Amino acid sequence: MAPSPTISPHGPLTMNLRSFSIASRAAVAAASIIAGASSPALADDAPARAVETVLLRTTHAWDGSPYRAYPTHQPEVTVVRYTIPPHAVLPWHTHPSINIGYVLSGHLTAVRRSDGKRLALGPGDVVPEMVDGAHRGETGDETAELIVFYAGTPDAPLTVPDGEH
Repeated sequence: MAPSPTISPHGPLTMNLRSFSIASRAAVAAASIIAGASSPALADDAPARAVETVLLRTTHAWDGSPYRAYPTHQPEVTVVRYTIPPHAVLPWHTHPSINIGYVLSGHLTAVRRSDGKRLALGPGDVVPEMVDGAHRGETGDETAELIVFYAGTPDAPLTVPDGEH
């Protein structure tokens, strides 16, 4: 609805304050609609932007033990996908190199052998694994899937069975 002109002492056709306010809001709304209609075209022209989320940055394993310096040998990075069945109890083992696990699905509990300390993990959790400390994983009622990134050296084992009983 257009503002209605009124006669005022300032001239023959002017708007009263209320009519001006309505007209101003209508103009702002129209400008917003026009701008909004052109935004998708502008958005399509804009370059896509990557989103970066740091999942973990640490100098320590999940149990608090500090990581030692990297070896001076040729580095080798290995990525392994593990699928662990329900109700599994993995054997006690150690890792000679730094590694990080990412839980894709299911639930897994990491257990430290020395004192029974436990860490419950689920989908989306990131775990900085222990180096040279005996531990194992235990699953619950469902299969657990995880990806583990190892920062080792060529020919070095990823996992070493722990002989203690």
